Amino acid sequence: MESSPIVRLLNEKFVSSWTLVAELKNIAANASEVEVTKAAKCHLDSYKFPVESMVSLPNGTVLSRMNANDLMEGNSNGHIEISPGFEDDLGVMYYQFLEEGLAKARELQL
Repeated sequence: MESSPIVRLLNEKFVSSWTLVAELKNIAANASEVEVTKAAKCHLDSYKFPVESMVSLPNGTVLSRMNANDLMEGNSNGHIEISPGFEDDLGVMYYQFLEEGLAKARELQL
């Protein structure tokens, strides 16, 4: 069975992870490596309740972000055309969010 466009993109271009805000705060305050502290602070600065998806560089620079509430609100508008390979408009919107992050990375020539 062929995987979805999102799964293929994630497998080819991204390292996907998640963390709790409390853990990020602890890392930002107590990390022994300056780079790790900076990355945690960058992500905390971009966070919006309840769930924030971010595409970022290894140094913590956030290139693209999407809040779960915004994703759901965008879904209710019904303006997204479902492309082949996608099951619903949420998938299309999430894919576009990931592509936006990649485009910004390419602009920075990374």
